[in-house]
Amino acid sequence: MSLRSPGEALTREGLAVLVRNRPEVDPDLPAVLFVHGAMDRAASFSRVMRRLPGFNLLALDRRGYAGSLPAGVCASLENHVDDLVGVIDYSGASSVVVIGHSLGGTLALGLAARADPRVKGVGVFEAPMPSLDNSYALVGGGAIECGDEEGPEAAAEFFYRLMVGEATWNRLRERDRAARRSEGPALLAELRSLRTPGSTVDPHSISLRVMMGVGSETRRSMAESSNLLQLALPCSEMFVINGAGHGAHLSHADEFARYVKACVGLATQL
Repeated sequence: MSLRSPGEALTREGLAVLVRNRPEVDPDLPAVLFVHGAMDRAASFSRVMRRLPGFNLLALDRRGYAGSLPAGVCASLENHVDDLVGVIDYSGASSVVVIGHSLGGTLALGLAARADPRVKGVGVFEAPMPSLDNSYALVGGGAIECGDEEGPEAAAEFFYRLMVGEATWNRLRERDRAARRSEGPALLAELRSLRTPGSTVDPHSISLRVMMGVGSETRRSMAESSNLLQLALPCSEMFVINGAGHGAHLSHADEFARYVKACVGLATQL
């Protein structure tokens, strides 16, 4: 495997990309690419990444978020998948396992559907897949409607408060709140795309092994969606993180790191 230098913070066509390459890693192991969800960023995986010294690691701020804010907004979910392919190209990794959290999991499945031979497996943690239960109108929990009425900054604040709670929002510094609000255009673009029938892949068509992930304390709707997705995938297993909610990568870093190892193990088993 030929990867770029350890610990590099790179920019690829305006995308902020983190590469952590460890020279002592088994060269036969695939690299791990982390893909974050809506209103998130690569840095949210940092505690998990520190617990994975035996792997080469990649993570990116998706277009329109955090360090990739200047890169503009993706017009479709497929454009986000194009970015993932570009990051793999740029990293030089010959094989990868993709770990997607929330909407990042939906994108990981989109990448799996392209049958790129470098992608050996995917981990999908509580990913939205509205095509399975015809829940298109529920995508975003009202953020799209808020954006239509009050603009993208208001939509971003509404969605962030919805996902992490009022207390967490209130603890943020004003500059951090402003940074989150600035991500409203990216959020609205991907939520609207997710509401569009046919925008996500048919999970029945995915031949790769998929390790599903779910927190035992997550919202019922997310647990039910994950169960439906597992049933639709031809080859999948379920990994439950006890005591965790949707933000397991933040609250249960040790357990999420074990989940990542399980994803790699499933992808590479003979």
